[in-house]
Amino acid sequence: MTGHAKGIQAFPAKTIRLAVIIPVYGNWDDTLQCLSSLASQDTEEFQVLIADDGSPTPPPDAVHNFAFACYRKDEHVGYSANCNRAAREAIALGATHLLMLNSDTNFGNAFIRRWIQRATEMPDDILSPVIYWQRYPTRIWSSGGKFGIFTPYIRSRTRFTQVTEVDIVAGCALFVPVRAWVELGGFNPRYWMYFEDFDLTLRAKGKGIRTFVPPDPELYVWHQVSGSFRGLDVWRKNYLYITSSLIFIQSHYRGIRKLLCLCLSGLHLCLTTILSLPRLPEPPLLWGAITRGFSR
Repeated sequence: MTGHAKGIQAFPAKTIRLAVIIPVYGNWDDTLQCLSSLASQDTEEFQVLIADDGSPTPPPDAVHNFAFACYRKDEHVGYSANCNRAAREAIALGATHLLMLNSDTNFGNAFIRRWIQRATEMPDDILSPVIYWQRYPTRIWSSGGKFGIFTPYIRSRTRFTQVTEVDIVAGCALFVPVRAWVELGGFNPRYWMYFEDFDLTLRAKGKGIRTFVPPDPELYVWHQVSGSFRGLDVWRKNYLYITSSLIFIQSHYRGIRKLLCLCLSGLHLCLTTILSLPRLPEPPLLWGAITRGFSR
């Protein structure tokens, strides 16, 4: 830890003790908007930990003006390890539930209250809301869905009308009971960024921990999409995505399904290379995206 605004407080002795964890990597404008959304909540029964993963630029002073939020800056370890680090602190102080919330998200003023209500109704389940594009507010960006051949390439955008059990959900707004988080060991740090959310919920399913999408309007999230990682260049994002997708395929697919997914990954890599021209990296980095994923 290299800096903080104030110490996060121990949670009061209540049934639901919610810690909101906002992983940050230099995306301060969106982070301030997210914090403003949290400041407008109609309940104060939550605490916020801003987990700065070694951002290249310091936060603006305004980040420290939110009394409900604690700011921490640590060395750059990647999205998954950064979330795990913040979760350990929240759990040590008595949190019963964690809400992993991307810094480029916005939501209504009953958002937190409704999460707490859902936690009392479904205390042992992983939950994720319907997520909309910030740029196209009525268009679904992700809603969670079933695990299949196209999971690494096509995002589920089902408009659910009732609470629905799913296999995978997007991690930009992920509500996890601490008991489940601890049993699963949090995110797998092999995923520096991308696919850690799908991996978590598939591992959860293997342990009998269920994941649901509640279609509550109060829980809707509007997502800027990739705003959390604006500090990364285009190829770096592509590199991380391709590497993580290969790790995911190697970990969760078998037999012909695995072979088909790897073939699709080859097509995806070719398309990414074409679209990235003329901004390709040096050949060692390009080759590293392929070999690192397959070696895992």
